[in-house]
Amino acid sequence: MWLPQKTVLLKTLRTPQAIKIIEKPEVGLYMKDSEEDSSFCIVVYDGREWVANKKHIKLLRRDYASEIN
Repeated sequence: MWLPQKTVLLKTLRTPQAIKIIEKPEVGLYMKDSEEDSSFCIVVYDGREWVANKKHIKLLRRDYASEIN
């Protein structure tokens, strides 16, 4: 999953205790859709779980991934 610059990551949707703004494009791991709001998803970035708005992230497709032989 691709996290473009300026993507906002929240620790939780209800009362965000922590907010992280991506300063440069990064790669993260898509885990699942948020149970609280279907327009958000759970991602892992920098070893922690975050909530991100789906419209701000880009999923990497196999076409773009390099193959390991």
